Amino acid sequence: MKLFTHILLALLLGICLFKENVLFFAFLMMASIIPDIDIHIPFVAHRGIFHSVTAGFLSSLIFIPFSLSLSLAFLLGYCFHLLADSLTKHGIRPFWPHPYKTNFGFITTGGVSEQVFAYLIFALLVVKVLSIVIA
Repeated sequence: MKLFTHILLALLLGICLFKENVLFFAFLMMASIIPDIDIHIPFVAHRGIFHSVTAGFLSSLIFIPFSLSLSLAFLLGYCFHLLADSLTKHGIRPFWPHPYKTNFGFITTGGVSEQVFAYLIFALLVVKVLSIVIA
């Protein structure tokens, strides 16, 4: 999926599941785009090790000495990225190095199906934010 869709989904799920501070949500959204760093690393396959819970968990450990809450936000944002990519036709190997691959595949990255998915997430996010503001 595209960067914008990952950020929207992380923000929606974060707001629906947690009542935290701005820094928590900033970490959540930042972590939601980190797995795609593999696109910029030579000799590393896209949707390989960086698209696994293994990498997300190990990466989140870096933040434990600073804040358990931020470490949790990072892990969740990372996993929300994996959730979104598992819905694509390409799928991911979430438990790397185990060979199991997700195969839910109904969204084409960058295609109309992703655009519809992103608009749906955005609409739900607007409804959720308005419900918080009005309440």
